[in-house]
Amino acid sequence: MIRKHVVSAVARRNFRSYFSGILGYLFILVFCVAAAAMTFSTAFFAANQANLDQLTQAFPWLLLFVIPAITMTAWADERKLGTDELLFTMPATEAEVLAGKYLAVVGVYGVALLFSLVNVVVLFLLGSPDIGAVFASYVGYFLAGAALLSAGMLASAFSSSATVGFVMGVVLCCVPVMLYYATDLIEWVLGLFGGTSELYSLRNALASLSLQQQLLDFSVGILPLNGVIWFVSFTAVMLYLNLVVISRRRWSEGREKSMGLQFAVRALSVAITSGSLLYILSFMPTRADLSAENLYTLSAATRSTLGQLQSGQAITVQAFISPEVPADYVETRRQLLGLLREFERSSGGFVVVREVAVEPFSQEAEQARALGIEPVRLQYERDGKREEAEVFLGAFLQSPSDELVIPFFGKGLPIEYELTRSLRTVSSAERLRVGVLQTDAQVMTDGAGGGRWEIIRELEKQYKVISVNPAQPILKPVAGAADEGEGRPETTVDFDVLLAIMPSSLTQMQMENFLDYVRTGRPTLVFDDPCPFVFQTQAGLAMAPRMPKPGGGGGMFGGQQQPEPKADNGQLTGLLTALNVRWDNGAVVYDRSNPHSQFQTLPPEYVFVSRSGKGASPFGSESVVSSGLQDMVMLYPGTLIDRAGRSEQEFVPLLETSEESGVLDWDDYTSASFSPFSMSPSRQINPNPRRTDDSSRHVLAAHIRNDSEQNPLNVIFCADIDLITDWFFMERNRGMLDIQFDNVTFVLNAVDQLAGDDTFIPLRSRRESLRTLRFVETRTSSLRMNLSKEEEDAQKTMDEKLQQAEKKLRDAMEEIESDTSLDSRSRDVQLAQLEEKLNRQLEVQRRELERDVNGRIRRAGLEMKREVRRVENTVRIVACVAPAILPICFGMLFLGMRNLAESQSISPGRRRK
Repeated sequence: MIRKHVVSAVARRNFRSYFSGILGYLFILVFCVAAAAMTFSTAFFAANQANLDQLTQAFPWLLLFVIPAITMTAWADERKLGTDELLFTMPATEAEVLAGKYLAVVGVYGVALLFSLVNVVVLFLLGSPDIGAVFASYVGYFLAGAALLSAGMLASAFSSSATVGFVMGVVLCCVPVMLYYATDLIEWVLGLFGGTSELYSLRNALASLSLQQQLLDFSVGILPLNGVIWFVSFTAVMLYLNLVVISRRRWSEGREKSMGLQFAVRALSVAITSGSLLYILSFMPTRADLSAENLYTLSAATRSTLGQLQSGQAITVQAFISPEVPADYVETRRQLLGLLREFERSSGGFVVVREVAVEPFSQEAEQARALGIEPVRLQYERDGKREEAEVFLGAFLQSPSDELVIPFFGKGLPIEYELTRSLRTVSSAERLRVGVLQTDAQVMTDGAGGGRWEIIRELEKQYKVISVNPAQPILKPVAGAADEGEGRPETTVDFDVLLAIMPSSLTQMQMENFLDYVRTGRPTLVFDDPCPFVFQTQAGLAMAPRMPKPGGGGGMFGGQQQPEPKADNGQLTGLLTALNVRWDNGAVVYDRSNPHSQFQTLPPEYVFVSRSGKGASPFGSESVVSSGLQDMVMLYPGTLIDRAGRSEQEFVPLLETSEESGVLDWDDYTSASFSPFSMSPSRQINPNPRRTDDSSRHVLAAHIRNDSEQNPLNVIFCADIDLITDWFFMERNRGMLDIQFDNVTFVLNAVDQLAGDDTFIPLRSRRESLRTLRFVETRTSSLRMNLSKEEEDAQKTMDEKLQQAEKKLRDAMEEIESDTSLDSRSRDVQLAQLEEKLNRQLEVQRRELERDVNGRIRRAGLEMKREVRRVENTVRIVACVAPAILPICFGMLFLGMRNLAESQSISPGRRRK
C-alpha cells in the first residue's frame, strides 16, 4: 500500500532541489522561448489562423530535449552523491520513492507548461482562438510530457552521470517520436522480402503509435479515450521498468540472470496488456468533443436521419477501402471507418455496414468497379521519390427502394455529411426533382460536345435531375382544370426547383417560356455572368452576354448558319423587370480585400468573399443559404442592385464585397482582338484595367421573394457562374489547398432552400470557424489602402500626361489646318505625316508612362510586403520575449529570497565584512 505522506515528502524534496539553483529556471526559460518561436513561426503568419497547430507539429521535437534535461538528475545525482543508499534505507518503499520522484519531475514540467501559457495570452491578443481546442491541446502537451518523463527517469537510473542520463533520455524519448518518421524506412526494409498489404498494415499501426499521431486529436479540440490510455499505458510500462532497475540492488548474487529474465517477462506482459487494451479501444472511439462547433460529434441531422429509419428500410452500406493508402489519406480512412461503425451502432440495427478490403486486381476490385466505384490514382512521396497508387475509398448504399454510389471520399470531403445525405436519399420513398434549363452553357451535355458538369453529378446524389427544354412551354396545364376567371390557369411542372445557368443566352421564344415559369413564383436558381471566365477559349469571351451567339454549322454549300439572336441582346431585360432589379450584363466587380496571402498575386477581379476580411461579414445573416459560409471566391462577378418600389417584395443579399471594391465597365476590362478561330468579333480580358474604388459594398447574389398574388417570385440570382465550375467540386473532394472554399456549399444550400428541405444545410455548413489574426490584419489593412491609392495616383498621372500629349497633337494639326498658304492636297499630306509622327511619339510616351506606372506600383507592392513582414517580425519578437519575462522574474525573486534567508540564518559575527 503506497502511503501518500511519504510520496508527498519525497516529491517536495526533489521539487525544491530542482529550483535550488539557476539551472532549473534556465531550462524553463529555454522551453518557453522555444515554444513561443515554434508557435509564432513564419508558417503561423502564412496560415493566418489563431491556433496552436504549428506548436503541435513541433512539440515532440521540443520534448526530446526538454524532458531529458528535467530527468537527467532524477537518479543520477542520487548515485553520484551517494544519497541513493540513504534514500532507500528510509522508511519508504521503492515504489513510494519512485512515485514521489515522478510527481516531482511532473511538477517541474507542469511549471514550465504553466509559464508557456503566455503564448496563449498572445494568441488571444492576436485573434480569437477556439478555447476548447487550446485547452485540449494543452491537456495533450501535459500528457505527452508526463509520459516521456517516465522514459527520461528510466534513462537516468542506468548511470551516475547526468550527461549520460541526458543522452540516454533523448534516445528513449526518440522511440515514440521517430515512429512517425521511421515507418517508411521499415516499409522499405521489409519490402525487400516481399509482401504488400501486411506491410502497409504494419506501417499504419506503427504510425498510429507515434507521439505525433496521439497529439493530433488533442490539437483539434478532442479528448480521446484511446489517446489518454496510450499515454497512461506508456507511463505505466516505463515506471514499471524504473521500478525493476532501482530494485536490482536487492537481487541475490548469482541469480541476476534468472531475476532479470523473470522481470523481463513481467515487463513484456505489462506491455502486451497495454497494447491489447489500446487495440480494443481503437474499435470504441469514445471521446469528448471540446471544439467550439462540436465538429467531431454526430450532428442533430445525422441522429434524426438514423432515428427515422423504420423496419423494412434496412440499408446496406458496402465500403470498398484499400488497406494501403498514402499518408495524407490515413486520417481520412480512419475517420470513415470510425463513422461507419458509429452509424451502425446508432441506427438500432437498420444500417448494416460491410467493410471490404480491396487489393489491386482482386475480385473485390472488380466488384467495386461493377458497382460504380473506381480507384483514384493518388501521387505521394516516399523515400524522396514521387510515386502513384490506385486507392479505393468509396461506398455503395442500397435500400429496398433505391441505391446510391459515393465513388471516392477525398480528404476534403465532409464524411459525415456525405454519409448522412446518402442514407437520407436511399431511405426516402421518392427523391425531389431538379430541372436544369437547356442553355448555351450545356451543363448536362454528354458525348463529344462536352461532359456533364460536376454540379449535375453532385445534385444527382440527392435529387432526381432532369433536363428542361425552353423551346417548349415549361408550364403544363393541369388536365381537367378550368381557368379561374381572369386569373392564371392552373399549371404544373415535372420538377421542384429549376436551375438556369446563363439564361442570357436564350432566344426570345425560349426566354418567354422561361419568364412564364418564373412569374408563377415557383423556385428558381439563376446563375448568369457578365464575364464567364470558364468559357474563355482561343476565341476569347465568346459566351459573354454582350457577345453574339456563336455561329453553328449546317449552312448551304458548307457555309455557316446564322444563329438566332439572344433575347434582349443578352441583357435579361424581361427577367430583370420581373425581378425588379438592375444587372449590367457587361459590368464586373473587383475587390482589393484578399485575406489569403498565398493568393496575393491574383488580380482584384478574383473576388474573395471571406469572413476573415475587414469590416462587416460579406455573407447574409438573414438566410440559411449564406449565414453559415466562411470563404468563397468568384471570378469577374457582376453585381445586383435592388430597384425598390415593391413594398411586398424582399431583396435579401446573400453575398457582398467589402468596401475596398469598385465596378469595371465592359470596355475597361476587355479589349477587341482578332481570333483565327472565329469569324465574328472577339474580346480578350485586359489584365491591367483602370480601377477606381467607390467604397461601396456590392451585392453578388441575392434571394428575391414576393408572396403577393400579383407578382409572385422565389428566385435566387447569382451574378457569377465561375463559382460552380468543376474545379471547385474536385478541390472540395481532394482538399489540396489549405483553404476550404464554400462555393459548392453555397450552391447546394441554395437548391435545398428553394426545394424546401433545410435538413442538410446546417450539417453541410458545419466546419471550423475562421479565426484569423485580427491584430495583424488591422495593422496591414492600411498598407493595402496605401497601395491602392498609389496605383490610382500613378494611373491618374499617366492619364494627365497622355492628355497633354494628345492636346499637343490636336494643336499641331489645327495649326496646319488653319494655314491658308497650303492647298488641300499639301495640307492632307502634312496632316497625315504629322499624325503618323505624333502617334508614334505618343505610343512611345505611352509605353514609357506604363513602365513608369508599373514600376511605381511594383515598388509600392514590395514596400507593402516589407511592411507586412516588419509587422509580423515585431509580433514574433514580442511573442518570444514575453514568455521569458515570467521565468526570469520568478527566478530572481526566489533565488533572492533564498539568499536572503541563508544570510539571515548566519549570526552577524560570522558574516564576512
